[in-house]
This record gives sequence, C-alpha cells and structure tokens, in this order.
Amino acid sequence: MNKLFALTLLIVLMIAAAPAAASDYVQTPRPDGFRGLAWGTPLSEIVDLVPVQEPGFKNTYFRRDEAKTFGKAEIMSVAYYFHADKLYRVGIAFKGRVNQFFLKDMLMQRYGAGRGIGFRYGWMWPDFSIELNYDNDKDTGSLYYTFEGAQK
Repeated sequence: MNKLFALTLLIVLMIAAAPAAASDYVQTPRPDGFRGLAWGTPLSEIVDLVPVQEPGFKNTYFRRDEAKTFGKAEIMSVAYYFHADKLYRVGIAFKGRVNQFFLKDMLMQRYGAGRGIGFRYGWMWPDFSIELNYDNDKDTGSLYYTFEGAQK
C-alpha cells in the first residue's frame, strides 16, 4: 500500500510541476536575428564582417562600422559568433550600471520579466536564450543572444 501511495504522489507532483516548467519559457516570440542578420545565416553571405584577430576568438567577427548604441544603452562592441559557418550567437559588451539598466529595461519591455540568478539575468525559449551579465568589480557587462536550435 505504501508503494502505491508513493507512486500516486509522484505522479501528482509531476503533473503539477509540468505547467511550472513550461512557464519557464518566454511567451513572446524570440528574436529572429540581430541587426539584420538572421540566425543561421552563412558567414559567406555576410560581406561586412571582419575576423577578430586576438587569440581565443576563433570563428568570431565584428563590424567596423557597428553602431555603439543598443536601445538607449551605450555599448563598447558587438561580436558575431559562428558555428559550422553559421551565425548562432551575438555578444554585446558594455560599461557602467546605467547601461545595464537600459538594456535590462529594454529587454523586459520586449520579453517580460526574465529570471535572475546571482549576477546573471536572462530569458529562455526552447531553442534560444538571452543572458545579461554584470561584473561590479570591473564595472562592465555583457549581453548574449544565443540560438540553440537546428541550423538550416
């Protein structure tokens, strides 16, 4: 009898947890790309990207004429990351708490409340994530858009 009760309780808990797990995902549509570049775009189709020359940045590119703002935030740089020759991630570097506030506010207006863990804050979809980080000691932060779905 105890095993049957334990099994029934486990099933009830799993059913109750299912809607909570589904609600971890953002309900609005995810971004289809970044600044005119769709996720999965082959590197060979993008003419204005330049490879980052620093060690450790293989398959990482930037635009020489990249806008240094994103929404109301002033940013330092934007990096475009490729896997199997296709765009899958964009990273934005910024300095200062004010810019972190502007970025978080813009993202919350677009995608609703995200989730915070320590110094990280983010939004998740089944095949995509946005992660906002900030380092108080260095007074710098990063924002990553990462496509995790199947590449075309």
